[in-house]
Amino acid sequence: MKLVFRTILIFFVMSSTVVGAELATLSDARKLSDKAIALFQKEQIDAGYATLQPFWPLNAVEIQNLANQTTTQWPMIKGRFGTSISTEFISESKVGESLARIVYLQKFKNHAIRWVFIFYKPEEKWVINSFSFDDQLHQLFEK
Repeated sequence: MKLVFRTILIFFVMSSTVVGAELATLSDARKLSDKAIALFQKEQIDAGYATLQPFWPLNAVEIQNLANQTTTQWPMIKGRFGTSISTEFISESKVGESLARIVYLQKFKNHAIRWVFIFYKPEEKWVINSFSFDDQLHQLFEK
C-alpha cells in the first residue's frame, strides 16, 4: 500500500510540475530524455517514468505497468551487470521532420544497456512515440 501511495504521489508531483509544458523543439525532447535517463541511472524508476508521462500519449495505467515491469526486472539487471557506473549520450538522429531517436548507454561494472527514446512530431510539438532499453549493444554499431 505504501508503494502504491508513493507511486501515485510521484506521478502527481511530476505531472503538476510540467503542466503547460510541451516539447516544442527537438532540443526540448533531448532535455527531457537527459532528465529521465539520469533518474533511471539513479534507480529512480517511478520518477523516470513520471517525468516522461506528460509527453507520452499512453494511458497512465499503461505507463505505470511499464514502470512496475522495469522495477521488477531491475534486480536481475543489477545482479547480472553489476553496479551502475554512469550514463553516456550516444546519438541523436532524425528521419524526415517528424521522427527522432535519442540513444544512451548506461554503463555497469560488468556490462551495459542501451536506452532508446523515439520522438514523433505529428503537428507542432514532439511526443514520445516509444521508449525501450536492452543489452543489444551490437546495434549501436549499425547504421
